[in-house]
Amino acid sequence: EVLHSRKISSEIAQYVKGVMIESYIEGGNQKVNEHIYGKSITDPCLGWEESEKLIYTIADHV
Repeated sequence: EVLHSRKISSEIAQYVKGVMIESYIEGGNQKVNEHIYGKSITDPCLGWEESEKLIYTIADHV
């Protein structure tokens, strides 16, 4: 949505300089005592495959 808005509005493009993606090996998050390898214990994250798709999508739009 942000990338699309940057194309439509030069004002938005002027202000948006980057994006932040919460990414980890496994998608989602877990409680500390669950011990699932590769899953965040803090914020929910995109998994590896979703992150890869998103990065390629972003690259196609910049």
